[in-house]
Amino acid sequence: MQSDCASAEDTVPAMLWGLDSVHGVFAKLYIRDILELKDSRQVPVDDGTGVISCVQWKKLGPTEGTKPAASPPVCQNLLEQLSRILRLERQNSQLELGDVVQVRGRVRVYRDQREINSTSICKVTDHVFAAQIHRMLELPHLYRTFYDKPCQIRKNSTEPNEEGLHTLSLQRKIKQFLIQNGVKNFYQRELGTVDSLVSTAQQGLRVQDRPQTKEEPPSSASVLKQIRGVFQDAIRSLQEEGVVFQKVSGPNELYLVTDEEKELHSVTLGIIRDDSIRPKHVDKGCPLRHILSCVQHGYSAGVTEATMQRVLDRLECDSNIISTMDRHYTAS
Repeated sequence: MQSDCASAEDTVPAMLWGLDSVHGVFAKLYIRDILELKDSRQVPVDDGTGVISCVQWKKLGPTEGTKPAASPPVCQNLLEQLSRILRLERQNSQLELGDVVQVRGRVRVYRDQREINSTSICKVTDHVFAAQIHRMLELPHLYRTFYDKPCQIRKNSTEPNEEGLHTLSLQRKIKQFLIQNGVKNFYQRELGTVDSLVSTAQQGLRVQDRPQTKEEPPSSASVLKQIRGVFQDAIRSLQEEGVVFQKVSGPNELYLVTDEEKELHSVTLGIIRDDSIRPKHVDKGCPLRHILSCVQHGYSAGVTEATMQRVLDRLECDSNIISTMDRHYTAS
């Protein structure tokens, strides 16, 4: 993550940071990574295990002896609800040594020490450790999906890519269609028979290729070619995401839906169960690259890393495997 951020910082001006989808949001991070963050060279800086200081300024209460201003009857219910929320907030902020807390705030440096200037601290009351387990599962996914990917900003363009937006819309529609109908495999031409998908694809046609007047309609061959192109782009994006993959590449272009391909899940689970007990992997678990290589040799060379990661995430959610560390897995 550090190398990606450093390389991106060398090329992306600070005025364009807002185009990054992660910029300006409260990111959930390991304490270790917060401590190892590097200060920006352009703009100064305003659960792995680790210790970091958290600072929260006390809020000034109402001055004694002052009476609150009279409120209309309509506002009384809202004021009561607000008071109840404030009471709950005060109760959750009463901390003792050893409490597990959720902290949200901004990272800053004070007296050469990195700390979190927190805007909220909430005690986690969780006797069955559900919140901690959820965090252990959530953070690796966030790192893989968002934090570890460098920010890619389109150059020489100030206008949004309209064709890209339509392709993204079709991609979401196809994904929704596959889930709702429990589709296990499909050909691209089959998706071209679904009216709702075709309608979405037609929205992505370039303006100059749409009929300007009733007397001058565009050629149907040109329109169909463009629709097929939009479908190809959307399916390619789904492949890059790992949602679909091709077991056998060829002219038929049969696509398999990753979540529904149970044979792939079974093969992957068998590899992890067999190899995680070997001396080489017994301590840390099987690395993703090793699992992917075994699956490609024993199942299909068409399985990509994104597809493999999606399968592993599903197996982990079903408690069939456990991630021992980043991208290392062992059988549960």
